[in-house]
Amino acid sequence: MRMEAIAIKKSEALFAAFSKIQYRIAMNDKRPHKFGTEQALHQSEIHFIDAVGPGDGVNATCAAQKLGITKGAVTQIADKLVEKGFVEKYKKPDNKKEVYIKLTSDGEIAYNAHRSFHKRLEDKMFAYLDELDEAQMQVLFGLVDVIDQNLPDVKKEKSL
Repeated sequence: MRMEAIAIKKSEALFAAFSKIQYRIAMNDKRPHKFGTEQALHQSEIHFIDAVGPGDGVNATCAAQKLGITKGAVTQIADKLVEKGFVEKYKKPDNKKEVYIKLTSDGEIAYNAHRSFHKRLEDKMFAYLDELDEAQMQVLFGLVDVIDQNLPDVKKEKSL
């Protein structure tokens, strides 16, 4: 048997590396993590905290739009996070109808830890990417386009 037939193609090796990363991300997203606080948070919860952000908070409509979820889902996640002590709900004196959600001190700790995690990863990736020349970047953009054009959108498609 010839050696070339046994060797894995570079494209297959790259695809396997992408698949391994995708699997690790999926597994990480399934497990709750601590973000500088005693209580662990699921992916949906930390991303909700990220969408609320520091400051005066957001209303349910704004949170739903940021996250691409329904206002009912916002209420469910917010209620869980109120119980865990990461957010609080309130009404503004001039608007008794609308419920607003803002971070507690634990919510801000989790928010900052989550942001810090992403910043460290992004800094490493940007440092690598900034060293690439224009042709190398175009190759990467081409690959991203192929993935984007062919990856199903579960929000639009009912089945694969």
